[in-house]
Amino acid sequence: MDADGDKIESTEPPTELFYNTLFKASNPADRMCFSAFEVVDDNIGDIPHLEETTVSRKPFPCPVGCCQQPCCLFMFATHITFDHKDVPVDTVWPGEPTTVLIDPYTVDVNQPRCHKLHLLSGKIRGLGDGKHRDKLPFALMLSKFSLQGSMRLVLWITGPDVGGSLRQHYTMEAGRNDPNKLLPYAVAFSGEIVPLHSAQDAACIHQSGVALVIPEQQLDFLTDSRTKLLEVCVHFY
Repeated sequence: MDADGDKIESTEPPTELFYNTLFKASNPADRMCFSAFEVVDDNIGDIPHLEETTVSRKPFPCPVGCCQQPCCLFMFATHITFDHKDVPVDTVWPGEPTTVLIDPYTVDVNQPRCHKLHLLSGKIRGLGDGKHRDKLPFALMLSKFSLQGSMRLVLWITGPDVGGSLRQHYTMEAGRNDPNKLLPYAVAFSGEIVPLHSAQDAACIHQSGVALVIPEQQLDFLTDSRTKLLEVCVHFY
């Protein structure tokens, strides 16, 4: 047994296998030979610079409540962080889900309210500075409006406008906040954002079809007769 053990310990793997899988080639001609576990740095050159895009820089009024303070794209995230401290701010990447709990019965009629600011990374360079650098701001908005005597809850995302087919798309799902639920979410919407310089009006947004709309009766079911909060999950593409 000792002899066999010595043979096993002294055995070396084939040179080619050892070279190709564990070490990166030092010869420039052999750069194709690299470890499957090697971490390759992201090429930031693939992310467009702000100057190379058609992102709108038109000024817009702050969409949070009745603030209406004139804002620009460069300072919007900073304005929310310092002047609306009750609004949570979260940095996300495309495809990464982000959630927030909402009490839909505290929402005012015809008064849009911001429930979360998403800072989307991996989409642009040359925007903002500090912790907001290279992040596009997208706000989760919520409001109510009445249609033919029936109240409706409207949820949408507003953010920078690129225009046309390049406008940012996302999926929003809403359901009962219950750890024992069988289905993760009950209602969903998938579409494009509302530009920041557009009217943040629930009735207009409902008519344009770019929001998640929940009728009052369905909202009562989703919140289990007002005993549960509404959990909203957003995925950016």
